[in-house]
Amino acid sequence: MSAMHIETEARGDWRVISLRGRVDTSNAHELNVALLAAVSAHRRVVLDCSGLEDISSMGLSALMDAARAARNAHHEFTICAPNQRVKQVFEITGLRSQLDVREDLPC
Repeated sequence: MSAMHIETEARGDWRVISLRGRVDTSNAHELNVALLAAVSAHRRVVLDCSGLEDISSMGLSALMDAARAARNAHHEFTICAPNQRVKQVFEITGLRSQLDVREDLPC
């Protein structure tokens, strides 16, 4: 089982969710639940990926679910500070164009 740590905090009008470790099949459901709860409860959510080492297809699915839920609620969902490996996964899968990915935190 891989370790993933999720921390949340408020920064201005943003809810910041910080990830550390790896997202894979053993913990992607936990991420999905946390993201869906955040985007339903907060108008602006940012996922800080600066501590994320790697992400599996199940983790990508959780990100897409959160992005879809945020769009449907007319909320913002932004992914920030992915490392080179995570950026590469976004590029290879074609998700970079479907997600709001930024280099820096907006808050």
